[in-house]
Amino acid sequence: MKLCFHKFSLKVIRKRLCYKLLKYQIAKIFSLEFHFLIMHMTNKNDPFNAEQAAFLITIYETGAIAKSGEKFGLTPVASSRLLQKFRSYFKDPLFVVSKGRLLPTPFFLKTMPALQEIVRICSDMAEQPFDIRHCRKVFRFSCNPGFAPSMMAYVLPRIMEEAPQASVEHISLSSNPISALMGAEIDLLIGRAIGLPPQAHYCDLKSGDRCILLRKSHPLNALYQSGKITPADIYQAKRVSLPSGRRQDWISPDGGIFTGRNKNDNIVFKTDRAEMAWMAMTKTDLIQISTDRSSELALQLYPDLTTIPLPDSLTANSPKMSIIWSDTTHRDPAHRWFRSLFANWSKN
Repeated sequence: MKLCFHKFSLKVIRKRLCYKLLKYQIAKIFSLEFHFLIMHMTNKNDPFNAEQAAFLITIYETGAIAKSGEKFGLTPVASSRLLQKFRSYFKDPLFVVSKGRLLPTPFFLKTMPALQEIVRICSDMAEQPFDIRHCRKVFRFSCNPGFAPSMMAYVLPRIMEEAPQASVEHISLSSNPISALMGAEIDLLIGRAIGLPPQAHYCDLKSGDRCILLRKSHPLNALYQSGKITPADIYQAKRVSLPSGRRQDWISPDGGIFTGRNKNDNIVFKTDRAEMAWMAMTKTDLIQISTDRSSELALQLYPDLTTIPLPDSLTANSPKMSIIWSDTTHRDPAHRWFRSLFANWSKN
């Protein structure tokens, strides 16, 4: 049989190839007879192509139909209809509702490797030479506000230089950042790699040091200059806290230093805006436990502030943080470049 490539676009050929390959992959999993597949290869009601297979995988990752459909430009109604076509084809519900979330059936878990393989193969076939200068993506990330100023002071100039058509958005999340990441609400999370789902990837960041940020006329600064400062002086000082709002996924820069039932007693001001904290500290005797990178930026913006080291008996190392991303963006070259900026920030 001759293939007349001029009659078919590459997109059509790729679609037909991946459709047949997916059926073959599923056949291998369930040991179906090959001649049975040949008889059903041309069924126009079969829902398969690479993008629709990726749609099913996204439902598995997000636990929601409408949210998964948004990623592929589908309305909630179209998303539901597409899922119904898959259910009719497989003669299995594929997902069932539990506590407001769609959970996969055993059948889907057994089928998913074939879906992932077809998406991978088609992604390889469609991959074009990547030039970050032509990237128009809006990259969305979330991190503790105490880290954001110094991080963006490094990352943003490089984005403007290397990808002038791209943009970046910092998203403040009060809860469930991992769910937001897996649901494609954000592309990247700077947080703690604890309790991550199987579809998450992470890379540890280099830990920095912590210090005490305060105004130059603060009594603690005089104590430090005299060499008489103790941990008790730190515990008793009124302070600013930059809480993340995240429980398991994040700890703030002062985490691990103030412990016990009364650890929050001396917090006078809580904010998720570093610049508000720094401005308040120039007019009050409040202190802040800060990372060394954030404090460097604070000193540049507010000359009335200074830093002193933590007493030797207190841990100076910052909490261990990681870059976390989902499997959905793992192979995307633009996202790989975006992740590398944060990794380089940590090293430098």
